[in-house]
Amino acid sequence: MTRLTSMATVVAALAFAVPAFAQQADLAAKLNDEGKELMFAGKFGEASAKFRDAVARVPEPKYFFNLCTSLFQEGKFDEAMTACGAVDKNNPTPDQRAKTDKLIGKIKDEAKSQNVELHPTGGGGGDPNLPPPDPNNPPNPNNPPNPNQPPQPAYQPAVGKPPAQGLFRATAPENKYTWTLGIDLYGGGGRIGNKFPDGTEIYGSAAAGFRVKGDYLLNAASRIGAQVYFGNTHFGQGEMQNGGNYTLDVFDIGLAAYKHLCAPTSRLCITPLAGIQLALMSPAGEGDSYGDQVFNYTALGARVEASLQYGLGSRGEHVISAGLGLNMYSAVFSESMDALYTAEDVGLDKGGAFGYVSIGYTYRFNTPLGNSPFVTLE
Repeated sequence: MTRLTSMATVVAALAFAVPAFAQQADLAAKLNDEGKELMFAGKFGEASAKFRDAVARVPEPKYFFNLCTSLFQEGKFDEAMTACGAVDKNNPTPDQRAKTDKLIGKIKDEAKSQNVELHPTGGGGGDPNLPPPDPNNPPNPNNPPNPNQPPQPAYQPAVGKPPAQGLFRATAPENKYTWTLGIDLYGGGGRIGNKFPDGTEIYGSAAAGFRVKGDYLLNAASRIGAQVYFGNTHFGQGEMQNGGNYTLDVFDIGLAAYKHLCAPTSRLCITPLAGIQLALMSPAGEGDSYGDQVFNYTALGARVEASLQYGLGSRGEHVISAGLGLNMYSAVFSESMDALYTAEDVGLDKGGAFGYVSIGYTYRFNTPLGNSPFVTLE
């Protein structure tokens, strides 16, 4: 009977312990997410408090790693080393161990550059150059101090200046970033090119296409940037034509300037843009002897646009946009010697314009072009 009672007690204890642990794990994960948000906002002290609370509930290596990162961003080098040291003591994955070793190396380099001496344990006490306490005369409040034993100084953790550059180049959704990649889909209508002698349009008025774009934020404070883009627009068939498929494909290579108009921490922005472009044109799907489409005619173009952008994600890195724009083209100023017809023959001796509505997606990067963050928070 006693054995059954003991087993019942153990089972009951486990029944209560499992949900309690799950509750603590959920709370620790929530605190970790809140800490990362504070990191993105540059509030490193508050982030450290969140990560400390998380590791106190569930000592997972990822929480210690994030705590190490936030403490280092505060300039608390010794405490950061202690947190990084705890990662290895809590069964990290190989990737977590490698990231931690990389971060420890960064802390040591930064401390050395600031002439800050790290303690051997990253948080131990005392001066390692002083002799150890006398075991035959241990400290005792009732015994007078040994005059031959210098007093051990109170431990002061090594503190330096916060690193000049953040370990992770991620910010709150302040519409600040380094560069982006994105794509737009658009459709609209207008008029381009000349007419047939009977007055009918050579090319249709409906147009649709896509644009691949890359932005670079030139001035984060004023949110002014430059955009390089490549677009392809297709104009449909003209009116009542006898023979020939008079469509027009236009490939644009352009450079534009833009400015974000939004509150500093707003996820919503209005972005006006203006640019110039080189337009390569291919009327009637003109091809070479191998059947590949060729763009034998060259014109100049301009683009103006105003878009409404909304940033999603912890730092607004996923941007959804909707815009209204206008593409304008000059008459063709150059044609290839391989062209089957002159620009006048295909109606491109006259320019045109079309308005469009666009939707797009852009991803914002916070690292220099071609680089990756030094560390990624767990």
